[in-house]
Amino acid sequence: MAYYAIAPLLCTLMHNELYMHLYINQTISGPNTNQLVVAPLFFGLTAINDWTILDGPGPNASVVGRAQGMHFQSGHIREKWYTSMNFLFEDTRFNGSMLQVMGTTPQDDQWAILGGTGEFVAAEGIVEHKIVQVDSTGRIYEIKIHAFYIPMNSSAKYRRNRIRNATHRLIVILGSLELNKCMASWCAAPM
Repeated sequence: MAYYAIAPLLCTLMHNELYMHLYINQTISGPNTNQLVVAPLFFGLTAINDWTILDGPGPNASVVGRAQGMHFQSGHIREKWYTSMNFLFEDTRFNGSMLQVMGTTPQDDQWAILGGTGEFVAAEGIVEHKIVQVDSTGRIYEIKIHAFYIPMNSSAKYRRNRIRNATHRLIVILGSLELNKCMASWCAAPM
């Protein structure tokens, strides 16, 4: 007996498109430090981060999540950092949802969105990041998230109706072919 099952996808998956404009606060020194160097070398320096994600750049901004992960010095000739982290959302709307992000960090660039959980299942896209403030304690990144994800909260009835409607259109197009009976019986089967 096989330990897996593979089935063809008979309809396209619905995707949602996500845009977010947020800020990340990276604090490297002071009382509110949110990262820790764990391998203090120049080339290969490694830091663990728990940066705050904010809805604005100012002191009155609200925390909407955390950027948790690690980054390390990966450029030998030019300063470049490899970054791998999860954006874990804590706000009311997306509480518990997560986007997984990775890429390099020069001044301004993009990180890839490789996946997600909660509201953002199977997310993919990009995060444009730009350093907008630097001082002796850290820096603030402006981030613009653009992603596509599969909403997993649609009801079975909604999915069943979409499949039936698509199948009905196919039957009408095919006319009186014998396939009509097969498709109609498949469409009536419980899901």
